[in-house]
Amino acid sequence: MVTLIMQSRIKKPSFLVFWIGLTTCQVVVASCALRYPKVLRPQSAFLNSFYAPIVIMFYMIAVGSTQLSSEIQFGTLKSLLYRRYSSTKILISKWLTLLLCAVTAYVGSLIVSLILKALLLNNRFSLNESITQHGKIWQAWLLTNISSFLTMLFLMSFVFLLATLFVNSTPAIITGVSTYFVASIFNQLMFMMIDKSPWLKWNPINMMNLGEQLSDSKMSNLTHLSFNQLTIGYLVYIVGFLSIGILIFKRKSIS
Repeated sequence: MVTLIMQSRIKKPSFLVFWIGLTTCQVVVASCALRYPKVLRPQSAFLNSFYAPIVIMFYMIAVGSTQLSSEIQFGTLKSLLYRRYSSTKILISKWLTLLLCAVTAYVGSLIVSLILKALLLNNRFSLNESITQHGKIWQAWLLTNISSFLTMLFLMSFVFLLATLFVNSTPAIITGVSTYFVASIFNQLMFMMIDKSPWLKWNPINMMNLGEQLSDSKMSNLTHLSFNQLTIGYLVYIVGFLSIGILIFKRKSIS
């Protein structure tokens, strides 16, 4: 399985180029927070890891949307099938590759955030300072990043399902990015709809609030689900999206 994962490594866009761009973005945001603290509060910038989660989100959507379609397009997927790898093993290897990529990116961004805090913003605030509802700053920082990671993981499972539907990379990536924006906008409207129709609380977009409810228990008033219920629904949808993706991929003709 390790060999299969290495064979399905992410080639486009280059992870190294992405890594350099992500670090550069964090440095720029940290510098802006240092120079213009009234415009961009240093504490707020740090809590969001200098906006690294947003960059990681778009990168993972792009890779997840095009990983299958690009390999179908250029014929590399056909060579794996000819080598007697089952379609299920191919998909699992790609899921694990994307997951490893996402975890590496998040851990790396956390380390860079701490370094930038120490080098540029060390005198602006302390990690042990207390903030409302979230305990100390370092605790709120970790919870914020875990929340972003869980949201991204859920969206990736859906995007990977979409990727099995397309042969061409372009509609796959457009659909993936559009899904993120639609989900973000619809989330607020969804809470109003849930108040009127409680059964809507089980819709997949509501499950994307798991991370936020983890950091703020009061979110249950909006989601109408306990943390345990939200966790179960979250996992069921992820497994469902990935399983449907396998079924679609098995029936797809790779010419």
